[in-house]
Amino acid sequence: MDADTLATQHKLSPRAVRTVLSMLASLGLLVQRDGRYGITETTRHYLLSGSPYDWGGLMSVWSERLPYHEQLVALLRGEPASPPGAGSDGRKPSDAWAEGKVGAQMAQRIAHFMHAHSATAAVGAARTGDWQGVRRLLDVGGGSGVFANAIAERHPHIHCTVMDLTAMCDAAQEYINASAAKGRVDTIAVDMFRQPWPRGYDALFFSNVFHDWSSATCLDLARKAYDVLPGGGRIVLHEILLDDHGDGPRTAAAFSLLMLLGTEGQQFTFPALRDILQDAGFTNVTATTTHSYYSLVQGFKS
Repeated sequence: MDADTLATQHKLSPRAVRTVLSMLASLGLLVQRDGRYGITETTRHYLLSGSPYDWGGLMSVWSERLPYHEQLVALLRGEPASPPGAGSDGRKPSDAWAEGKVGAQMAQRIAHFMHAHSATAAVGAARTGDWQGVRRLLDVGGGSGVFANAIAERHPHIHCTVMDLTAMCDAAQEYINASAAKGRVDTIAVDMFRQPWPRGYDALFFSNVFHDWSSATCLDLARKAYDVLPGGGRIVLHEILLDDHGDGPRTAAAFSLLMLLGTEGQQFTFPALRDILQDAGFTNVTATTTHSYYSLVQGFKS
């Protein structure tokens, strides 16, 4: 059956079901045909109770020892689950942005983590992306400024601004000061969910932002971007894309599973992001592979 039917029949979370099915398909344990999932021969032999080769005994021991198992079962049932990286109160890392409350210590830790995570991907985006015609770029939710720095260093004609919460902007300044393009990178403190966005930029850039949120929230962000861009301006999304059927590649499916555990979002296919951007008013939406599993998805305001 398809993911939504499966979720409905078993009273499960549709978002969690889609994410887990994608991971299982990328592992070769399920196969999708015309949107419906079925088991593979590997699953038939090793994961069905009653098979002479059933791994159920092994899996039951692992499920008791691995904390992710309990969290995934809870998420599939639509129940609260303490995610990786959660504090003692069990809150998800994305909750701080949802509430617009990030303290200085947390901001420094996140900036350090995300800078290491994205340093090579940022260079890939700066080298491979189409930045022709961009003069002023707003990096929405820019974190440490790793992408703003890389783009400004590679393209001297571009001035970049990191837009994030106040504490994140303060943390980003250390990385901006160390950049060769520090004179062309600055910050602006804005709560993207509650405060007006600045104008005067011909490109709005989002890296690893949309995958934190639901499709409805992403559409709201895209509409805000459309509203503040001038005619001819562009939105650029930097994400790890699932293939068009949502069944891989394995790294993208695994990253989507991580988003299920720690955020409100998931990794998207290109058609899904294209639909969001087009619903917000953007046209000429394209995708370009950059570094490793990452791609840039770009759309224009007419």
